[in-house]
Amino acid sequence: MNEARTLSLRRHRASWMLVFLLLCVTAQAQTPSDSLLQNDGVVRILAIGNSFSQDAVEQYLYELGREAGIEMIIGNAYRGGQGFHSHWVDVTEANNTFEYRKVQDGRRSNKPRTALADIIKDEPWQYITFQQVSQESGLTGTFEPYLSHLIQYARGLQTNPNASYGFHQTWAYSRESTHGGFANYGNRQEVMYDSICRAVRYAMQMHPELTFVVPSGTAIQNARTTYLGDTMDRDGYHLDLKMGRYTAACVWFETITGISPVGFSYCPDGLDFVAAHTCQVAAHEAVMRPFSPTVLDGEGFSAVNDIVPTGLVKFNFGTAHCTDPAWNDITPDRRTHTHIVDCNGNATGILVTFAGDFAGSNLNGATATKTKMQMPAIVSQSALWGYAAGKMEGAGARQSATVLFSHLNPNLEYDISIFSSRQQSSDSRQTSFLVQGDGVWAETLQAADNTDETVVLKKVRPTADGRLTLSVMPGLQNNTANRFYYLNAVTIRTRK
Repeated sequence: MNEARTLSLRRHRASWMLVFLLLCVTAQAQTPSDSLLQNDGVVRILAIGNSFSQDAVEQYLYELGREAGIEMIIGNAYRGGQGFHSHWVDVTEANNTFEYRKVQDGRRSNKPRTALADIIKDEPWQYITFQQVSQESGLTGTFEPYLSHLIQYARGLQTNPNASYGFHQTWAYSRESTHGGFANYGNRQEVMYDSICRAVRYAMQMHPELTFVVPSGTAIQNARTTYLGDTMDRDGYHLDLKMGRYTAACVWFETITGISPVGFSYCPDGLDFVAAHTCQVAAHEAVMRPFSPTVLDGEGFSAVNDIVPTGLVKFNFGTAHCTDPAWNDITPDRRTHTHIVDCNGNATGILVTFAGDFAGSNLNGATATKTKMQMPAIVSQSALWGYAAGKMEGAGARQSATVLFSHLNPNLEYDISIFSSRQQSSDSRQTSFLVQGDGVWAETLQAADNTDETVVLKKVRPTADGRLTLSVMPGLQNNTANRFYYLNAVTIRTRK
């Protein structure tokens, strides 16, 4: 950590302790960052919500606090897919279907079938937030009288007389979301976001006891204006496990503490510095302007990629790690990979996103190959695979799997080489590849015992916004009972 960064953190910590001492004297709490600490110096936060509060507070928030020297206890009163009305039904009928998810001392626990009353009384919470179920988050007609009941219920049970109450503003779905509730907003992201903002403002006006907003929705919308684009979710509505959740955690952190996360060193494993910084800025700008998105098209990389790779861009698909830094490992544990370099180690700004999942990965590809792709053994051996028929353990059959290459330079043409291999196969495992951009390109490859064949798609041009979609599926001659298909490696060469 450099000296400037260390000095900045010391100032943050000193400022926090000064606020603490002053508040102990004045005992006046009006804003989240000024609320009274408990005698033990721990900040206690309770979200009453569902999977969207899980996305926002259960990961990374504690670690951000730790970097700033602030100890936190974080609670999530969780009911998946539920909102104000169903929460209140649970309370009145004593169904006790909440899960009490808690982060304390950096450890995460979950106590199922818990009464909301027990969760509220478990800690002297300083901050308690409410949020609506996502598909109704922009429909004010769904809020009352249930939100009023929940607020009064929490106020009657809380054990901290200085508790502050807030509203968690959730996010709009991705533009291509297939969630049924998206129809409430005409399946339009901007309409959903605007509706959420209006609904949160309505709730704040109706309830003066709500004194702060956590603008996660605006932070996600801000991030979508950057080079990261509309990749902040993992399934069209829940947040991406790395970028999306980290952005939301940064919003919560600054809202509660008043400390900007911009420049913090902590970020999730697998998220590179440029992407992490972009998420931090998106969160900070949301706290500054909770109901208005900020265009950040120059943050990180230019929103329209103008980078010309200095050499081949190489991708190794599967769980195996390639020690050659020229190869970018594209592993299924992350939906979007951001730190993509060319073979000379220079940043490309390209993003790789799994838009349709494979079933699994293996190391059953060829260990020795004779192709122009010049793959190390671990690359040709490692593969992602899927199947289009029958049943197997784990993921269900999918007719195809999809990889999205985005934030490509739209002014370039590319030659794309693809390799797939499954050794010790006596049947046909023909695999087809379909690339869609500013046009359509398709080829097939026999993956069974393949050591020397590749597919080469030439003069491929991305869409105007820099996107190429690669779909992988069984070929017409594939005669395996489960119709297996494979993806081992891809290289992209910029055409001169």
